[in-house]
Amino acid sequence: METFLFLFLGFAYLCLFVWELLQVKKYGIRNHANFLILVIFGLVYDNLIIAFGRFIGEGNTLEALSKIRYWFHALFTPTLILFAWNVFHKTSLLSMRQTLWKLLAYVLTIGFIVYELLTSIMGMKLEPKWEDGVLTYENVTQPGFPLMVIVVTLVFGAFGVLLMKKLRFPWLFIGTVVMLLGGVLANWIKNFPIMNVFELLFIVSLVMTKHFQFQVH
Repeated sequence: METFLFLFLGFAYLCLFVWELLQVKKYGIRNHANFLILVIFGLVYDNLIIAFGRFIGEGNTLEALSKIRYWFHALFTPTLILFAWNVFHKTSLLSMRQTLWKLLAYVLTIGFIVYELLTSIMGMKLEPKWEDGVLTYENVTQPGFPLMVIVVTLVFGAFGVLLMKKLRFPWLFIGTVVMLLGGVLANWIKNFPIMNVFELLFIVSLVMTKHFQFQVH
């Protein structure tokens, strides 16, 4: 059951990835909004490796492929802060002190990449884990408190409120609420990867936000 779910999620992310690549020519490759493409690519890889883990089997191959999952998360996910800055730069919601906001976005992004490398990548120890027919390699040394994810979610939540109030675009806020709800439900529902499903909905809201900013700009 869960194998098919992760296959579906991987395929859904792949469709989003291809769609966004096709839009690069339209909006330009040197655009901070394109950092979202890196994040989506990481999620394509993440979900497909989880889906095919049971077929690859325990061993060095799956362990090596799983290490890449954590590298992608550490390097790509923090760039969502640059994506968020770009949205509000293009929609003119951060019209004052643009240089300061941009500098802050870069500092936070680089800071969280370094943080993830120090806390999750350095000293990484992967161990196989079977759960509901799905085989993954989990990082047992990873800190339990997801500081970077929490900060990124709060940033999008705050920006989502601004977009909803100023430009009557509710989807970023709704996507962030869905993401937070998924985190809460995941603590109660242990036998279903509900967080992964809600994460897809959140990413869809980011894609919608990306294209909304181009309409406004």
